[in-house]
Amino acid sequence: MAELVPPGAWDTHIHVFDPDKFPYAVPRSYTPKAAPLADYPASITGCKNIVVVHASMQGSSPAPLLDTLSKKTAIDSSGNSCLRGLATIDVDSITDEELDKLHAAGVRGARLHEMSWGHGTQSEGSDIIAKVSKLATRLARLGWAIGIFCPLRAWAAMADFIRTKLDPRIQLVADHFGGTFPGEENSADFATFLDLIREKRLWVKISGFERLYHGHPEGIEALTPIAKAIIAAGPDRIVFGTDWPHTQLGVSRKGKTDEQRLNDVEDFRDVDDAAHIRKVREWIPDDETWQKLWVTNPQRLFG
Repeated sequence: MAELVPPGAWDTHIHVFDPDKFPYAVPRSYTPKAAPLADYPASITGCKNIVVVHASMQGSSPAPLLDTLSKKTAIDSSGNSCLRGLATIDVDSITDEELDKLHAAGVRGARLHEMSWGHGTQSEGSDIIAKVSKLATRLARLGWAIGIFCPLRAWAAMADFIRTKLDPRIQLVADHFGGTFPGEENSADFATFLDLIREKRLWVKISGFERLYHGHPEGIEALTPIAKAIIAAGPDRIVFGTDWPHTQLGVSRKGKTDEQRLNDVEDFRDVDDAAHIRKVREWIPDDETWQKLWVTNPQRLFG
């Protein structure tokens, strides 16, 4: 599969877990097993440039992310890989000096996970706007990204804020196709989302595939109209992500008690990343946009 992917490619969305060294936060919505960076399937994806995303159950300390970013040879023994990070940022306590140190270590943005998956209260547009506003006040000077995983309707609700009030130095990134599920591609919310992409106000991660098409008889084909519309709207605003190591779907955690969420150690799902890459190549037949997806765009955003 790596032969499909151009040299210098980026995977802009993976997680790394080391619970023995960095225990997970309490409470938390799930407890995954360990996933060291050395296990990342670079031989399948062809990616040596990686963006590590701090996961919600890892708490607010940047320590596990910084530890990962220090492992320059974990992907490529020659040390030629580029590691970047998206951190969970507590703007009420972190200092500018600490932010500068995170930047020097390779952190290039903050991450907000605002998809409830049926556990807890679902964040709406106004809730996310408040969080983004606080982050932007502190992060804009660094030109950082803010990556958000939220429902499609939240992006539509944030449109006016994004257009008129968000500091233009902030790079706003919509995770996992902007949280667009099959069947939503004909909605007014999706039309607004596409407008934001065309206006170059959003970046979009082509990622989290099976989180969105899970349960559909068409499988990944159910994402085809969504993907093609996003790619057409913003060939200069798309980046790829595997979402490795493929933690369990939210539907599998519904009904669990708080105690089970702490004590049930979850294995990872067996996801065919190579098949996803082949499908993306079908969605993007031209070489110029293919190069942008894998190399040019993520280099601009994170490099």
